[in-house]
Amino acid sequence: MKNIRFNYSVLLILFFFFSINLFSEDFEGGKKVSKGDRLEVSATNGNIIVNVWDKDEVYVKAKNLDAEDVKEFSFKQTGGIVSLKFKGQNSNNFSLEFSIPSYIILDFSTGGGNISIKGNLNGLVKIATGGGNITLNDIRNTLSISTGGGNIIVGTVSDKAEISTGGGEVKVESALKKLDVSTGGGNISVGSIGGKAEISSGGGNISIGNVSAGIEISTGGGNIKLDGANGNVEVTTGGGNISLKNVKGLIDATSGSGNIELSFDPPAGSYSEVTTGNGNITLFIPETAKTLVKANFLVWKYSDKNPRIHLYSDFDGVTYDTNNMEMNAELKLNGSGSTIELNVTSGEIFIKKR
Repeated sequence: MKNIRFNYSVLLILFFFFSINLFSEDFEGGKKVSKGDRLEVSATNGNIIVNVWDKDEVYVKAKNLDAEDVKEFSFKQTGGIVSLKFKGQNSNNFSLEFSIPSYIILDFSTGGGNISIKGNLNGLVKIATGGGNITLNDIRNTLSISTGGGNIIVGTVSDKAEISTGGGEVKVESALKKLDVSTGGGNISVGSIGGKAEISSGGGNISIGNVSAGIEISTGGGNIKLDGANGNVEVTTGGGNISLKNVKGLIDATSGSGNIELSFDPPAGSYSEVTTGNGNITLFIPETAKTLVKANFLVWKYSDKNPRIHLYSDFDGVTYDTNNMEMNAELKLNGSGSTIELNVTSGEIFIKKR
């Protein structure tokens, strides 16, 4: 009886294994290409792996095509466009693996699946997936990628880049020109940026290296860290801390309740404003800066109504004023060529020499 049960179990396993292979098919094929040609992929689902090689050919391996979906698969070439289309609904384990030359232009669109490109690309890259992770190496051209909810990892992008995910993390090694990054709720980490940038997250932390121009950063509630910028900086967080260093432009920074620390040399004639609802502000400025610093405290949050015990300055010459609604202080440095306004609801303000 035990042998019968064992044999029955083995038969079930073998039937399951062979049924998968009997009712699924694979496809392999290649198309000759040259510089300027394009690879277009449109698929309802499936993971995609792309390898870069030195042949003038696009070669594909399509795996686990359900027998009912074979008619929904095509791999064709018309002029300089190689196209792969898959509209199947039954191939749950369907996947694609490409080998391509580095110069090929890519245009991928899938309903859902991970996409991984192993190797550096010289052609324009456009990728959209309904909900998978995207991993790329260096892209020496324009880049546009989006996913409905996965993580995105990118190496160095030589041209302008647009990157978005509905809710995953984003990591970019560096971008040499304009960069736009957005995520519905994950963390964002970017190295150096060679042009203007717009970075936003629905609630994650954001860390940026040095930016050669201006930058706008926003997050619904995470921390923001910027190592440097050669232009104007605008940052907003719903409740996280903000750290801005080596900024050579005006600053507009707001946090709902976090601490703000900034170090910069304000340009002549500029007006910078820094506000936090429930945290401290620490300002580092050079002794040679020509600026007027205005410090404002909401008085109803301070029972002592004395700004002198809530403002700490490495510089002499601070003047104080108190009215019914606010406590105010001012510091004039070297002729007041620019203005920096610091606003806190219930925190402390520190003005330090850089």
